[in-house]
Amino acid sequence: MNKTFLALAISFSLLCLGHAAAQTVYGETIQVLEERLKADSTLYARTGARLLAGDATLTNRELAAIYYGNAMRPGYNPLQEERILDAMNALARRDKYPEALSLCDNFLKKNPGSLPAWLERGYTCWLMEDSLQTVETYRKYYQLLDVPLKSGTGESFEQAFVVASLRDIELVVDKLGFLAKDQSLVTKEGPDGTPQRYHIVKCIKEGDKTVNPTYYFNVELPLGRGMQQSLKKKG
Repeated sequence: MNKTFLALAISFSLLCLGHAAAQTVYGETIQVLEERLKADSTLYARTGARLLAGDATLTNRELAAIYYGNAMRPGYNPLQEERILDAMNALARRDKYPEALSLCDNFLKKNPGSLPAWLERGYTCWLMEDSLQTVETYRKYYQLLDVPLKSGTGESFEQAFVVASLRDIELVVDKLGFLAKDQSLVTKEGPDGTPQRYHIVKCIKEGDKTVNPTYYFNVELPLGRGMQQSLKKKG
């Protein structure tokens, strides 16, 4: 069963941010959020620990700090995330669910803002037939998924969804009820003259060929900061 379909079924910079800086998420711009994270170096880890512990009192702004803070922190490395997620998937395919869950939990301790990791964890718990952990994991997943969904309407460059990871594009599209058909990467000059990168995603709706929306995603965080951090790690 598709992981994102299961989630729905359970459903219960080194480069400045340009357009992203002009958009607000729960009343706060991405730029202001980044300044808060810089001013308090413990904010991401401290707030993320509350999510891991199941704290139901987290505010929307705190959830945004966890989601975007994952890509803004100095230790962010998307290539490492890819390797961990692939390793988890490989373990789960071999029915080594406890090992896959342990690997995921260790990763989430340092990367609580990773949407793909929460999704993978929920799917693994479901394969283990652990209903309590499955529901709780997907609850946290949906809390975080709501952050990029509220970052814009996705209907234009100015209202693009702002994502922290390229993998999150598919997750947002799936939550909206569509499948990504074609994607293109474009660069557009921001209001301050700096280039901004966007993924333009043409979607289809399964079983209904008449519905073909196009969504815009601001991908400066994963392509700018994320790639810079990965290059540093490789160096």
